[in-house]
Amino acid sequence: MFANFETIDELKRSMYMRLLPIILVALIANCLLNNESWFDTAINTTLIIWFSISWFLAYTNRGVHLGEYITVILVSFYHVLTLVEVVHNDLAKGGGSLGDFIVWMPLIIMFFFLILGTKKGFYYSVFIFLLTLAIGLIYSLKLPDESIDSLTQFLAANAVYILVLFYAQNMFRAFSERDYYKKHAFIDSLTHVANRHQVDTWFEEKLKTAEENRQPFSIIFFDIDYFKKVNDKYGHKIGDCVLKELAEIVTANLPDGDLFGRWGGEEFIVITNSNSGQAIEKAEHIRKIVANHCFKEAGSLTASFGITYYQSGDNSDSLLNRADEALYASKNSGRNKVSVKIPS
Repeated sequence: MFANFETIDELKRSMYMRLLPIILVALIANCLLNNESWFDTAINTTLIIWFSISWFLAYTNRGVHLGEYITVILVSFYHVLTLVEVVHNDLAKGGGSLGDFIVWMPLIIMFFFLILGTKKGFYYSVFIFLLTLAIGLIYSLKLPDESIDSLTQFLAANAVYILVLFYAQNMFRAFSERDYYKKHAFIDSLTHVANRHQVDTWFEEKLKTAEENRQPFSIIFFDIDYFKKVNDKYGHKIGDCVLKELAEIVTANLPDGDLFGRWGGEEFIVITNSNSGQAIEKAEHIRKIVANHCFKEAGSLTASFGITYYQSGDNSDSLLNRADEALYASKNSGRNKVSVKIPS
């Protein structure tokens, strides 16, 4: 029920399959309980038949879009004609209020916005509202005060629902876009792991926590050995594939709580709450996995690692400088190694 949907069409299809049976039950109950009016029976029967067809279309995933537009037309006719029938045959003759007709109004307007989108849904909803307003004005002089009040409340609520849904959808879109840009401001576009901006933010948080709570942490700095040769031999496209593949390998083999990002180029960084010994074990584990992995198009590659850990008074520059020195120690001693720089 709470599955992830890759597209809005998949979400809508799942929603139709769950909601249409409920609506069908309500329509069938309405037919059985209000069988005195031939109009209600005719329109409810039409909707029952069509919604049954719509459920089958959603189930088979065929003609769903066409079915949606046909449903918009049928629901619009239902909405307007039912109002005319209730006002003409009930309110104008016997007085009273609109009754349970207004219960479905919010769902109808939501459906217009869902199918037609924010802008078209708004215009179409306003068009239907103007039709209902015209009906109200035509019959306004023939209705008793109680019925006029009920009809006025209906029209006012209709207008409010349209405006609320319009602004709600625009607000939702604005927040979604903000979250999207905020997320991608901290994500590396190639490897889809954290970028340097995010890593800098992590450093600030870790340093603050370490200073205030005496909570140690370590950093693992590493890159691919002879990566320039990969680009020269296979081209930058294959080089990019290697970086993405490496990011996937490391992500899959890091425990929850460890922070991983791309520092730049072929350089990556892990920030972990582990002590120095544990950080060495993690780096060795990743080193072996990379060395034993066969990269698509590029074959076997290795990586070199540099490790250091936080000591009181450290800042991001001092930590990174030590990690960088440890990385170069691995490079200078033959690569495919793990080296540690102990704070002096």
